[in-house]
Amino acid sequence: MSKHIDPSYFYCLPSGSKVHPCRLIQKDGTLMWKHALLHQNTPNLPKSEAHEQHIIKTAQRLEELNSWVSHVNDLYDFLSPISWYVPSEPELSEGISVHFVHTSLSNNEVYDGLRSHILDHEKLELAGSYLHFRRC
Repeated sequence: MSKHIDPSYFYCLPSGSKVHPCRLIQKDGTLMWKHALLHQNTPNLPKSEAHEQHIIKTAQRLEELNSWVSHVNDLYDFLSPISWYVPSEPELSEGISVHFVHTSLSNNEVYDGLRSHILDHEKLELAGSYLHFRRC
């Protein structure tokens, strides 16, 4: 039995990297490429290296924000993206915005816990059933 993953399962990114959907975007993080690129079970591959880099930088920032509201030792306590890179939606077409919820806290609790950590060039909003974060 082969121990290799079928290459058709990998995402080919504009930088030339091939990543498995379950690979972490940031080492020691919680966010995987599938969180950023899957929308309604359809992969949306970045159209340019700039979009790919925006996704990576947004993942890094979400991991930082996650540390302010999640318990470090709980594997099931984290920010969970709903929609991230969706080229057909103007708000999500660059990889710098993400809609998310928290796996164990209410949106209001997360908003209250994060708003003092949002930088001047960032935006965090309550948007009904999710939170909307925009990096720049």
